Amino acid sequence: MKTILFSFFTITTVILFSCKNNSEDAPTKYNNDTIQFFQVIQFIQSQIDDVNKTPYFIYKIEIVNKKQDSTPINNSLFNQYAVTFLSTDINDKKLKPYYKESTFEDESTKSFTINYSTLNKDLELQNLDIILDQDGKTVKRILARKFINYKDSSAIEQLSWKPGERFMINRAVQYADNKETQKQVIVVWNEKSTIK
Repeated sequence: MKTILFSFFTITTVILFSCKNNSEDAPTKYNNDTIQFFQVIQFIQSQIDDVNKTPYFIYKIEIVNKKQDSTPINNSLFNQYAVTFLSTDINDKKLKPYYKESTFEDESTKSFTINYSTLNKDLELQNLDIILDQDGKTVKRILARKFINYKDSSAIEQLSWKPGERFMINRAVQYADNKETQKQVIVVWNEKSTIK
């Protein structure tokens, strides 16, 4: 499983860096004013609020250069990590026209996926998936891919939020001298959950 995640992360890194460097076209806009996008920020914020008002035992697992460390954390640190999921609101009037919504059903997992993607490589949030149960209401997982460009480096973040249990942040940073660092942080606040 770790090999598959690492391979997917590496391939995605290469693809996004290639797209960022080769794309000079004007960003595509979509006529989606009448479409009601999923309220991702509000959903994540409600999860954060629940953790902050409930006495969960919260801990993080940090993996850097294949070395793993697990430590308990407080609500303040939990919030610092969780804010990564709140940085881009696809419902923002300035950003919404750049995102396209598509939906599909996966019968093998008995779920529906709402996908938001953009062709604008200047936007931090490149792809967002909300995976719903068959009832079309219960959120099973939220997945996001972000691209962040700095003066001397670029970062790709793969984010995963499993409601009521945990979230994960995979971050790869590539520097101008082609050096790359990778870090994975998993934050768990529900003792019943298992890391998968």
